[in-house]
Amino acid sequence: MNYNQFKIAFWHPFGSHAGETPEKIITRKSGEIETEGWTLWSFKPRLMLEEWRQQIREAGDPPVLVFCSDSSKAKDPKPSDNPPRFTQYTVIGENNWRVIPKTIKVPHPINNQKEGTAFSAFVVQRIFRPIEGFSLPAVEWFSQDHQWEPRAMFPRNEFMIRIGGTVPTRPVYAILELKAPEYLARVRL
Repeated sequence: MNYNQFKIAFWHPFGSHAGETPEKIITRKSGEIETEGWTLWSFKPRLMLEEWRQQIREAGDPPVLVFCSDSSKAKDPKPSDNPPRFTQYTVIGENNWRVIPKTIKVPHPINNQKEGTAFSAFVVQRIFRPIEGFSLPAVEWFSQDHQWEPRAMFPRNEFMIRIGGTVPTRPVYAILELKAPEYLARVRL
């Protein structure tokens, strides 16, 4: 896969999470993909999932990548030996909640969220690690104002990105390929 050629991708802050190191997360998620053919990769609740899905459709439903940051300063938001595990998911664009297969584990520190709060998730079909032949592209990002912004993005949030802009992305630890046509989902306890 040519990581440098993409129409739509996401930037995802990545590091230790729910008591797991980045290496353990990649190993576990790779095993889930081997077993099920896909996995869920959760992140904090986002209000723009429907808008992101619309942008993917307008781009012609291309292969969609997620660039997971490589930051030595990343801290586990709430380490835990036994974080809650989400048990249901729904694909963006659908209204039915499905049971997450028992072979897919989606641990996530809740951080004072009410039970029933739906968190965001990528529907992942492939993980690239290590990454070879990837140069950090200059990107623009899709803002909450529904416009593509060429200026630097905030490193601690997930953003939809595309080639353009003036600022290259930060270093990348792993690249995820999302499963079409699902791409994005919500998960809940």
